[in-house]
Amino acid sequence: MAVSTGGDSGLPGAAAAAVPPAVRTLAEGVLSLRLAAGRSVTLLLVTGTLDARCAPELPEALVAAAGDGPGGGLALDLRGVEACDTAGVAALGRACEHARKEGYAIGLAASTADLDRLMVLTDSLHLVADHLDAGPDPVEQSPA
Repeated sequence: MAVSTGGDSGLPGAAAAAVPPAVRTLAEGVLSLRLAAGRSVTLLLVTGTLDARCAPELPEALVAAAGDGPGGGLALDLRGVEACDTAGVAALGRACEHARKEGYAIGLAASTADLDRLMVLTDSLHLVADHLDAGPDPVEQSPA
């Protein structure tokens, strides 16, 4: 099962050198993870396609993103996910569990109705549904 989630963010450029250090790309640019500063947590803006191609890299990428933040937790903003299938949702759930086992608070800040529906249908919403409030206007972190 795959859905188009209606995200309006473009995919990152193909060249890894053109990607700022605060941005991580997975599966050769199919999925992009970008850190932004929230009120009390670090916001991770996720854009692109979330599918099986991202599964091998996603757990360590979430842990690395959580470690890059100032602490307080990592809140996922999934509104930029343009397409997702059941393998992508399962990978996201496993990645969130992995980050929690590593000691990081991780949760969902924002999503789309289609992505929420897919997580409910696959019984995986509870894996990412811890709500973390990142505040109204995230500010992108400057590249380090």
